[in-house]
Amino acid sequence: MRQSEDSPAVAEAVQLLRAKGERVTVARRAVLQVLDGANGHLCAEEIAACVDDAEPGVHRATVYRSLQSLAELGIVAHTHVPNSATIYHLRHSAGAPVGHAHLQCATCERFFDIPADWLAPLAQRVRDGLGFELEAQHAALLGTCADCRAR
Repeated sequence: MRQSEDSPAVAEAVQLLRAKGERVTVARRAVLQVLDGANGHLCAEEIAACVDDAEPGVHRATVYRSLQSLAELGIVAHTHVPNSATIYHLRHSAGAPVGHAHLQCATCERFFDIPADWLAPLAQRVRDGLGFELEAQHAALLGTCADCRAR
């Protein structure tokens, strides 16, 4: 995909990269495009497979390094999932609202996005009681979804 064909979310991410003095490589752009086009949460393996389909010359290790650097730059968000691979999403994607947290059903393993501010009372209580700063967007809370509870 050429730069002129970038979605608004990818164009914004590319602009952020440039504003931070970072290079916009084929691999980074491909990762951004895959994340922007994703219908859900993707792990690094899934992202690498999609990048390989779109840009066969990009090595898998380069995709992993791109994910790491994009996460360090705050352009891509990652969430650690218990007993599973870390998932990624583009922070500036319309489908991935900024400041959201994740719930995962322990039965069907589906993910649910919730506004991070729903966890604000818990975060405040943890801060007050333990002096611990909770980063809810970096972890998935486990539970059982309504569909699985109804079975």
